[in-house]
Amino acid sequence: MNRIKYLAVGILMLTVNYCSMAQKNLVTNGGFEDELRGWVDYSAKATPYIFSSGKMSSALFSSDPSKWTGMHQIVALPKNTQYILMSAKIKVDDVGTGKEDWNGALFLFEMLGKGEAKIGEGINIASATGDQDWKLYERAYIVPPGATSIKLLFALGYVSGTMFVDDVSLKVISQAEYEKYL
Repeated sequence: MNRIKYLAVGILMLTVNYCSMAQKNLVTNGGFEDELRGWVDYSAKATPYIFSSGKMSSALFSSDPSKWTGMHQIVALPKNTQYILMSAKIKVDDVGTGKEDWNGALFLFEMLGKGEAKIGEGINIASATGDQDWKLYERAYIVPPGATSIKLLFALGYVSGTMFVDDVSLKVISQAEYEKYL
């Protein structure tokens, strides 16, 4: 009888541990409350003037549509991760359209394997132009075999304008949670 109790407690602990891991945001400083700590920026700035929540957000500005401006963060995935949910709130002001259909204020990612080698093509979660108030973008994905990390990117892709980013999140989710996004 004691073995059954210990086994039940062990299973419960594993379940609780998995559930708590599934809810943890793996992004460092996704709310930009600590300026740009954790992010690699190419012309990004932290701002206390416009934000979705907390006291800060990140802002990308461009007056030159011939340039790519942005920021990224490489996020390590826990071993055996199968499903992820990525989200961010984005606001755009006067973002122009570029020569290509994909130009705009972009939220995209790349799956990375050993040595940060890119697996497959980058995937665009959102592309915005014009003026848009804060909008939540979120998508669930299956993690391909061999992926050990994800490179989250936010950019003004060869357009002029302003992009604000806040509440960036990457979480491990279960198959059942993933299926809710299909």
